[in-house]
Amino acid sequence: MPAGGAQTPTGAQPPLGSSAAQVRTEVQALPIGGKLTVNMLDGSEYYGNLSSIEADSFSIREVDLKKVLTLRYEEVKKVRKDYGRRGFGGRRVHPRTNRIAAVLILAALLGIVIGALLSDKS
Repeated sequence: MPAGGAQTPTGAQPPLGSSAAQVRTEVQALPIGGKLTVNMLDGSEYYGNLSSIEADSFSIREVDLKKVLTLRYEEVKKVRKDYGRRGFGGRRVHPRTNRIAAVLILAALLGIVIGALLSDKS
């Protein structure tokens, strides 16, 4: 070993930047096989099930591409639990957004029914 050289202890996780370390923490909180959405720094998004977790990367079984992708923590912008169904534009929509849209549509329909009942002069 060179004099003054630092060596990573066996089994220790490699040092990551603060955002990459945050992504690793979020990934490690998910169960293997759990659904997740991964937003990459280059703007691409992947949707799938967590396949494996490594010290500097993780793998997902991507549902749209139908293959296993290994993603490095440094390349990931954000990870969130779950993924939604495909929307009108072909992109997947977050399940929370679907629930909000459903509530708004039901409220609008209920407003129309109440408005019709109040305006009925019979």
